[in-house]
Amino acid sequence: MERPESKIRIIDATLDLLCRSGLSGVAINQVVAASTAPKGSIYHFFPGGKLELASVALKEAERGEGQWFRGIFDQRESIAQKVELLFTSAANLLEESEFMKGCPVAAVALDLDRDSEGLRPVCRAIFTTWQNIIAAGLDEVPERDRARVAEFILAALEGALILSRTEATKEPLLRAGKMLAEILGGKYRAVAPEVSAPPG
Repeated sequence: MERPESKIRIIDATLDLLCRSGLSGVAINQVVAASTAPKGSIYHFFPGGKLELASVALKEAERGEGQWFRGIFDQRESIAQKVELLFTSAANLLEESEFMKGCPVAAVALDLDRDSEGLRPVCRAIFTTWQNIIAAGLDEVPERDRARVAEFILAALEGALILSRTEATKEPLLRAGKMLAEILGGKYRAVAPEVSAPPG
């Protein structure tokens, strides 16, 4: 009888491979080796094969990284502080992976072809979820602009991740975070509460 832990190991191994190599770097035999799960168990849990497995792993990334975004943007800090924290945290995580692991959703999106087109809406939905989490934490930004600003933040983060991974240094992420924090912090300042004049 299959143990539930096998399925978890398979998903975790697939997600790790997506982070490292994108969709083109994920093969069933690689997942078997990385997860130490029997090959038959992969097709038992994921009869749709590689694409179904990738979709499930991406949704796990949506949940996990969504918690990461929420942990930053739910804080009672200024937009500048949140943005700088986001990029610094991403830089530290990338360094911990020895610059070998990037965003799995971006990696899959860059690998899409006719055979994997079904993953496009999955990637699009995940990016939208993350943008919504970011937008919900942009307290200083007028509500009508929050979606656009959140998209800008996420786009800058994904681009800086690629540069930092390519150069094997945190600096592109740290520089991008600092500059973006300065730009958004200067444009959107917290509104101080009105103070009533003393009676008299």
